[in-house]
Order: sequence, then structure tokens, then C-alpha cells
Amino acid sequence: LKAIEADPNAQFGYIGLAWSYRFDATFGWHEQEHNRDEALKLGAEYADKAILLAPDDAEAHNVRARIHTEAGETEQALARFDQAIELNPSNSNILAGSTDPLLYVGRTDEAIDRIEQAKGIDPFHPDWFHWQMGWALWEKNDCGAALTAMRKMSRIQSGAYRMLAGIHACLGNDREAKEALAVFVENSPGESISKERREWDKIWTAPGSLDRWIEHMRIAGLPE
Repeated sequence: LKAIEADPNAQFGYIGLAWSYRFDATFGWHEQEHNRDEALKLGAEYADKAILLAPDDAEAHNVRARIHTEAGETEQALARFDQAIELNPSNSNILAGSTDPLLYVGRTDEAIDRIEQAKGIDPFHPDWFHWQMGWALWEKNDCGAALTAMRKMSRIQSGAYRMLAGIHACLGNDREAKEALAVFVENSPGESISKERREWDKIWTAPGSLDRWIEHMRIAGLPE
């Protein structure tokens, strides 16, 4: 807000607030103040303002694409990511982030290509690129390679343990799946099968993927 007060005609403060509300919607940081849909709506408004002020700013398009993704607006997300990549093709984070909607709709090979391209641009890329590759390889049912990708993370973040649980369940490692999910649930209380299905039912449209994921979460011990 101070950035906007200092210069209301610059895009940077609006981009920052858009990211804040996107994270709010994703992680439930301020559930007492507003629900997920309200947070996404506010984030979209700030991102749209940033784009209006600076249509050539790739980061403004990137955060708008992320919000489209969280809202289940997959086609809009893909188009906005393409615009961000066109504006800044050397931004590895945008490239890797653009694979979320690709994976949701089953364009897995394209997603893997983009992740590899992002890793090539930035040899010192963040750990979540490996997490993203783990998801992509799980989608291909290549769960051994998915586990290898996840183990390349220097430190597995608590949120990534859910993906790790799904991969172990895919491999038939029931004990490891339950152990991994226990770490995730400890840091994300209230997670359940019904919540997972409700969150992704309209977003994760790749044929069979959501049902397979739910099956693996049940194996890992996620409550109904």
C-alpha cells in the first residue's frame, strides 16, 4: 500500500498486492477477513490495474495468469502465461509456473519441456522446479522418475510432502506415503478428500488424473 501511495501510477505496488492476495487464496492466510474467492477477486483487480499501467511488464501478466489458474480459468491462464513468456522469455520462474495449467489439462509433455527449459535458463533454480517435475512425471505414471525428481530438492518443503505422498502411493510404498502425508497434514490441518475434490474438481480436468490423485491420497491416509 505504501508503494501505491508513493506512486499510484507505477505498477509495482499493484503487482505486490496481487501476489499477496493470490498467496492468501492459496494458503488461507487471512481466512477470517475474506474467503478464497474474495481474495482471488481482489488479487485479480490489482493485477488488472498493474497491466493497465504497464502492459509490457511480464510480471504483471504472470501474477494475473496465476490468479486465473487458481480461479479455474485455465484458457485465460494459458493465454496470459504465453503473453508473459513472450515479454520475458528468459524468466525461468514464469516458464516453470506456466506448467500448472498445462498439467491441469493434461498437456504433460509440454509442461516437462518448459520445466527443462526453465532449468536450463537458471542452473541455480529454486527447489520447486523439482517439485513441479515430480508432479509432471506422476501425471505420466512414471513415479520412479517422479520420486527421483523430488529427491533432488535440497530441502523438501512441508507443502511438497503431499506430492511426495502421492508418488509413494503410486509406487506401492504405503508406509512411506502415510509418513509423508503426516508431515503435510501437520502443517495443513483440516485437509480432507472432500476438500481436495472440491478445490480441484473444475480445475484438474486431465482425464482420470483427479480420480487417481484421490485414490493415492486415500492410500496415504487422508481422511474423507
